[in-house]
Amino acid sequence: MKPARLCAGTGALCWIYIFLWSLLLIVPGIIKALAYAMVPFILEDEPTLSAEETLRRSSTMMAGHKWDLFVLYLSFIGWWFLSILTLGIGFFFLTPYVRTTVSSFYEDLKG
Repeated sequence: MKPARLCAGTGALCWIYIFLWSLLLIVPGIIKALAYAMVPFILEDEPTLSAEETLRRSSTMMAGHKWDLFVLYLSFIGWWFLSILTLGIGFFFLTPYVRTTVSSFYEDLKG
């Protein structure tokens, strides 16, 4: 079981880096957010990694696959609009579906 401080520290560092990249322009922030999208999954698989190593592995894993993940997220845009139309109730069903799909994407990258 991983220590909670390690998860919180890695998540905070990840969001700090994304925020700093977003200060340049929005596009570099989006690119870094896609590069760091696999951090929670890597941390779950290997909880002993440091925060820096986890971010580095996520960037390495996503090299050449950021566009694939971006298109995957775009495929849910209609569902997001429908969830908004239901005053947010649809997000209770959509969020687990998106997370499961992204975790499947991670398993494909890992394997």
